[in-house]
Amino acid sequence: MQIGHFAVALAIATYDWNPTTVGVVMLSHWLPNADVLLIKAGWAKDDFHCTVTHTFLFALIVSALFLPFSTHYAKFVLISIVAHLLADLPSDIGQMLFWPLSKRKFTLALWKDTGYWGVETMKGGYKQISTWIVELAAFAFLFYRFTVIF
Repeated sequence: MQIGHFAVALAIATYDWNPTTVGVVMLSHWLPNADVLLIKAGWAKDDFHCTVTHTFLFALIVSALFLPFSTHYAKFVLISIVAHLLADLPSDIGQMLFWPLSKRKFTLALWKDTGYWGVETMKGGYKQISTWIVELAAFAFLFYRFTVIF
């Protein structure tokens, strides 16, 4: 899922629609993909993507960092990161959701992973009909949420 992540994050933010919530949710929803920055900087190998930053432990740690400041936003961070993990499940790359307890990779394998960076990733993903179906569903839910709050 590429652009659909945007719809998922905004849909989560609609449950407390204000600029701070939108910012926190958007940032935390994209945070698991920060592993790409480490790869591009040469600090991690290509296969580092979708590993430790795509785990429930990562979601718990990041949300726990928000607890001293706001339990309200800590909940949104947890939900946003877990939603990112779930949104990535249709890709065939697989995620070690329960790492470090298990290295088993979970996937729905609805579409072929086309990489994690650049235009070719976008082109490759959107050549697959299942990508369109899942992303249209994400945008449909976002549209529904907007009709509820506005």
